Amino acid sequence: MATRALADRACPKVTAPYFYRIEKDGKVSHILGTRHLGVSLDKMPANVVAAIRGAAVAVFEVAPGDDVTRPEASGPPLPAQLGPELWARYRKLVGAANANNVERGTPSDAMIALIALYEHKLAALDLEIVGLVQRANIPARGLESAAFQQELLGELLDLRMLRATIAGTPDRATLERESTEDLRAYCAGTDDVPGMDPEERQQLRAAGFTEAELDKLDQRLVFARNADWIPKLEQILGSGGAFIAVGADHLTGNRGVIALLAARGYRTTRVAP
Repeated sequence: MATRALADRACPKVTAPYFYRIEKDGKVSHILGTRHLGVSLDKMPANVVAAIRGAAVAVFEVAPGDDVTRPEASGPPLPAQLGPELWARYRKLVGAANANNVERGTPSDAMIALIALYEHKLAALDLEIVGLVQRANIPARGLESAAFQQELLGELLDLRMLRATIAGTPDRATLERESTEDLRAYCAGTDDVPGMDPEERQQLRAAGFTEAELDKLDQRLVFARNADWIPKLEQILGSGGAFIAVGADHLTGNRGVIALLAARGYRTTRVAP
């Protein structure tokens, strides 16, 4: 599979995971920043797997088993919403088969297909961690509901965002390069800019988004959720022994989960492999 070979070249191993020890009042837990596609658990250092196996409770963005049925898209199919020029461009970017799969879907479906085109979809770190947790009979909890996530993605990855992304993506090579660079940065542990990167912001500004609108998108998708999670995490961390897995973008920066916990008196230490 081409996407697997690409992922293995870009990331043979995760050499610097977003993996932290969190301690307060003698209670110790661990948190891992994950990448939802492209990285398998066997690429993680052994101390990450050991922390999962030794956990008293596992915590995810969404609890295992909290699934929602995707609603059928309403209104005209995507080719009619985008218009012939943009739809033809989209088909060229993702390929006819992928375009056909989302033709009667939502703009967020089409966005995800575009973003994930060069991701190794069988390497799903969160799902592999869930599987390990379930096999070890470790209780699991979620920080938010699947319904909330679905509604949020549908709201933010809307038709306007889809139009802007299609128009601002010159070719498939750009999608491959972006996926590869992002994967390398994750595995090397060097991506410390939460939210949209400068290139994404420039692309959306060129499509008419204002800086205030882009800040609001980052706020809704990343920073507001970080703040909402903190009281829930404090309750969990009070007992110690937790293993927490959330997207790596939520951990970094001065508004990330690690900084917010540190401001509340937790000792947070990035754990080396």
